[in-house]
Amino acid sequence: MRNHSLLFWVLLFVDGVFGSDETFVSVSVMKGDTVTLHTYVSELQSDDIIEWMSKDGVFIAKIENKKISEKYVPEKRFQGRLELDPKTGSLTIRNITAEHDGNYKLDIRGQQLISKNFSVTVHDDVESVSVTEGDSVTLHTNVKVQRDDQLFWKFEDQDIPIDRLNSAGDSGWSNAHLSNKTGDLTIKTIQMKQSGVYKVEITTIGMILHRKFKMTVDGVKNVSVKKGDSVTLRTGVIDIQSYDLILWKFENHLIAEINKETNKFLLYDSSDKRFKDRLQPNEKTGSLTISDSETTDSGVYHLNMSCSTYTLQRTISVTVKGLSVTDIILISVSTALVIAVVLAIYLYCSSRQRRDRVL
Repeated sequence: MRNHSLLFWVLLFVDGVFGSDETFVSVSVMKGDTVTLHTYVSELQSDDIIEWMSKDGVFIAKIENKKISEKYVPEKRFQGRLELDPKTGSLTIRNITAEHDGNYKLDIRGQQLISKNFSVTVHDDVESVSVTEGDSVTLHTNVKVQRDDQLFWKFEDQDIPIDRLNSAGDSGWSNAHLSNKTGDLTIKTIQMKQSGVYKVEITTIGMILHRKFKMTVDGVKNVSVKKGDSVTLRTGVIDIQSYDLILWKFENHLIAEINKETNKFLLYDSSDKRFKDRLQPNEKTGSLTISDSETTDSGVYHLNMSCSTYTLQRTISVTVKGLSVTDIILISVSTALVIAVVLAIYLYCSSRQRRDRVL
């Protein structure tokens, strides 16, 4: 009997030590955001004890017997910012700032032991995205989402109805598409009214992510030049250091590539060699210059720029018209020759008429 009793206590001890469900959650949020650190418990039991600790090991919140303990007074940096859900034990931090960076620990003791560690990073950098009206742009989340994950996109603090984006219904976002695998938001043929701040919020079991994008949409810029002039197709950025890949295409033919991974600037020519020795990429801005333009250069050019946070697709219509300097010179010389010939004929005829009168 004593052996059985000893075995019972050993098993109980082992279950208590090794039965704890400990997970780590990465949290990346924007300064001023409200973030909830979830317990993922649907409802606490009457004998559960919930304790939240800040990065320096100080207790900041506790629930016991389904009641929020008044024992712990939040530090000054947490005052007026914390909210504890008495049903689930989840902790919400409002108007979060950089001083709330760090690790937070959750311990739940009851019928089961749960331990979670949250690594919280607060940043205030906003991704700036500059596009031209009519461009297509994809805002990346850089995550893979599952069915049960929470995903929200907002535009100027208004929820974008993501459940209706990929349907035929008109939600006011008929030119937007949501990736079911990554949660990326693609806006095709973007409009001026879609300038503004976009925000994505993703919550998974192992991660909480908040990210902002500031979208600036400029007017459509069609390019028109005279034959023989140089034309520059601009990316609209000052420095391409943050871009992984930049592609320029004419119609469906790749004509230039800037690849950050290989650190190479490559030029391609079409089968008819129309751009031979006339393409000049700008290694700093990624813009492409076509020198000594020809009428055959008229057409549609496509720009594709991709980085870790977004992908931009732009269409630029180029028209080459008028006469080149060479054409003007040739015409001028030809005209001068014609005038000289006509004048010579006139003088010859006049001289002959005078001789005839004298005779």
